[in-house]
Amino acid sequence: MCRILVIGAGGVGVYFSGRLAQAGAEVTVVARSDYEAVSRAGYAVESIAGDFQFTPAAVLKHASEFEGEADYIILAAKVLPGADAVGLLSPAVRSSKSTIVLIQNGIDIERKVAESFPDNRLLSTVAYIGVSRPAPGRVLHLGSGELTMGDYPAGISAEARRLAALFEAAKVRCELCEDIGFVRWNKLLWNLPFNPVSVLAGGATTKQMTQRDELEGLCRALMREVIAVANACGVALTEANAEAQIEYTRNFPAYKTSMLQDYEAGRELEVEAILGNAVRLAAEHGVPVPHMESCYALLKSVNRIGRNGKER
Repeated sequence: MCRILVIGAGGVGVYFSGRLAQAGAEVTVVARSDYEAVSRAGYAVESIAGDFQFTPAAVLKHASEFEGEADYIILAAKVLPGADAVGLLSPAVRSSKSTIVLIQNGIDIERKVAESFPDNRLLSTVAYIGVSRPAPGRVLHLGSGELTMGDYPAGISAEARRLAALFEAAKVRCELCEDIGFVRWNKLLWNLPFNPVSVLAGGATTKQMTQRDELEGLCRALMREVIAVANACGVALTEANAEAQIEYTRNFPAYKTSMLQDYEAGRELEVEAILGNAVRLAAEHGVPVPHMESCYALLKSVNRIGRNGKER
């Protein structure tokens, strides 16, 4: 049996790990904020792909409580300044046998993990899903629900194929990709405009940001800047990729982005992973990104001040 430890039990982590459990994997979850509720009753997942109950093999407060070695350690925590990926993983990585899987947003998020665990296989995974956690122990899956995965920095290993097969067995589409770096930039082409604009526009849904008006125009301008930075970094993003993202979003159910959900819940936003890293790469390569820099400055302020007007 495949043993899986999941660190970061938000909507994304719970949904995909719950599907792995349906495929027969032994899934242990590190849960903090809803530890009591999940220990008592597991997770109730309401999904467009079919509702299900997910009862983890064990619910832990900390990764150090995990017994033995995991075949896969999935990190699905948000990429925040206070959430040290290496620190979260270290208590669970006990030998080179464990494959580390990152299901997280952003670019240039793998490097520190790869440097800290050079003997472990590292799978970088991009999720396409509309999901939220409206209450402790409850997950709401509204749209999509697919993954693209590959070895970091490139390639497709036997470990990647084994995990993808588990996802496919649970009817989760998991595409394997030789060049996961391109996939991350293509996902940023969606994340960088729609996540920040949803917050800065006062709570706009995906539907409201694709109405062929000023908001869509701003999203398109941000996309053009992402393409310019990606191209400077040697990644062949094109306007066609941007158009595909716009049309995908236009036909997606009206959905609040993950950043907007975090903002409304008073949580810290993934500003650095989604915007900060891109702005820094733009500066490094001499690419002008005025729209990106404006959104970055505004969201850093939102993060610092919060909804209540008090400095964090």
